[in-house]
Amino acid sequence: MDTHITIASSQSTPTDNEEETLRVPLYPLTAVYTPHSGENHTLVNTEPRNVQMASDLVAGKWGDRSLFCVTLRARDTNRLASVGTLMRLIDTEDRSISGARTWPGDILPTLNRVVVTCQAVGIVDIVNVENGLNLAESEYRIANVKLRSLSKGSFDLHQFSSLASNELPKFARKAVHELPDLTTLNDELDYWKLVDTWQVLCNTIRQAKQTQLQGVINEISVQVAMEAKGPLELPVKRRNLPENVQKQLEEMEQSAAADYVELGMEPILDFQEILSMNESLDRLRKLAAMIKRERARLEAKESLIRAFLTELE
Repeated sequence: MDTHITIASSQSTPTDNEEETLRVPLYPLTAVYTPHSGENHTLVNTEPRNVQMASDLVAGKWGDRSLFCVTLRARDTNRLASVGTLMRLIDTEDRSISGARTWPGDILPTLNRVVVTCQAVGIVDIVNVENGLNLAESEYRIANVKLRSLSKGSFDLHQFSSLASNELPKFARKAVHELPDLTTLNDELDYWKLVDTWQVLCNTIRQAKQTQLQGVINEISVQVAMEAKGPLELPVKRRNLPENVQKQLEEMEQSAAADYVELGMEPILDFQEILSMNESLDRLRKLAAMIKRERARLEAKESLIRAFLTELE
C-alpha cells in the first residue's frame, strides 16, 4: 500500500461510501500529531491560505464541528502522507501585526498572524485531494478523508510485561514519572496518551540538541567575524564568513544530523509509521521497540564509561 499521495494527480473520485467520507480542509505540515491524547495543540498561521482556512472554520463554513485534517508533507517533493490526523478547532487568536515601520520610517504591510488551538480527535485515510498544485495565495487544499474507527477493548499485553516505566532512559524518568506502565493500558486511548508523552520527550531532546549546536555555531561565527578587519556587523551572516569556515559549519550540521538519526529518537517518521499502522498490536510493538532501543543505547554508553574509568584506576 502506498503511504503517500501526489497532489498533482489527486483528482480521483471519492469513495462510494459517502457516509464514511468527510470533506475537510487539508493542512500539510512537516510534523506529525498523534490522536486521542486529550492534549491541545497550537498552530501558528502566517501564510494567507492557512489564515483563510482558520477564518472559514471560525465562520462555520465547514459546519459546527470545525474539523480539518493535518498530514505530513515532504519539503523537497511536496508529497503528502496518505494517512493524516483529524483535528477539531477549539479556539483562535488574532495576533496580526500592523503599523510596524522600517528603520527609515516606512510603514510595513500588515502581517496576518492567527494562532489556532486544536485537538487531535482521530486518524484518517486521505482518499483524494480535490485541488492540485496551482492554488491562489489564499486558497487552501480540500481533501476527502475516511475516518478510522477506534479499537475497543483492552490490549493483550502479556508479552510486554517487562516493558514498564523503568524502560525509560534515566534522564527522562523524572520528567515523565506519570507515564503509565505498558502492562496497565486499558484501551487504545491510554495507548495514544503514552505515544504522545514519548513524542514530547523526542521533541524535547531534538530541541535541546538543536539549541546546543546553534550555540556552538554562533560562537565560532562571532569569533571569526571579530578576527576580520573592519567593524563587527551583528547579526553575523554566514555568507559573509570565509568559505572554509562556511564549509566547517556545514560539516558540523551534517555530522550533528547523522548523530541525531543514529540516536533513534526522531519525533516525526517513527510516529507517522505508528499513525499509518492498522493493527493496535503492531502499534504497541513499535512503541515498545522505540523505548527499548533508547534504553539499550544508554546502557551500552554507560558500560563504555564504566570500562574506561576502570582502566584509569
